[in-house]
Amino acid sequence: MSGEFRVLLVCTANICRSAMAEVIAQAMVHSAALPVVTGSAGVRALVGHPMAPHAITALDGLGLDGRAHRARALDLDLVRSSDLLLTMEAGHRAVAVGLDPGAANKTFTLPEFAGLAAGAGHRRYRSDTAERARAIVQSAAERRDHQRAPEVHDPYGGPPEGYVACARMLGDTLSHALGALLGPR
Repeated sequence: MSGEFRVLLVCTANICRSAMAEVIAQAMVHSAALPVVTGSAGVRALVGHPMAPHAITALDGLGLDGRAHRARALDLDLVRSSDLLLTMEAGHRAVAVGLDPGAANKTFTLPEFAGLAAGAGHRRYRSDTAERARAIVQSAAERRDHQRAPEVHDPYGGPPEGYVACARMLGDTLSHALGALLGPR
């Protein structure tokens, strides 16, 4: 297995939620001991399109830059090459698992995984290994209760304040999810 850990963030068009989440996640893992590779895709991506203007502005408010982002489509290769898929909605999770049923145990909504990863019993693993991160994902899958998973509200088409609120929520949720994977710093 690779020494790096691959996280894929998934939404609908890949120009708003997952795009913002990718930029936020990249900033969070920039100096992590564990090499984490983040990416994003959409189940109905507007392939090649830039991030939505209000999403760029919301990231600007966090001191982050989303201008280089270009949307890409979720496909089988992306699903299979990822160690963890974090979707914005349960429907996105269903599409990913539909592409590769073997991905069921590594595909969660972002808020679902953030909650499950917090209690994964990860202290028994070295904090800087991909194996540790993969074990946390497996532990989260084993503890999933298959109730309706919490989702990330889509601000697309709404007022700028909705994008700001979404970006903040993504940051908070990613902090919990990635914090569990990366361990103590």
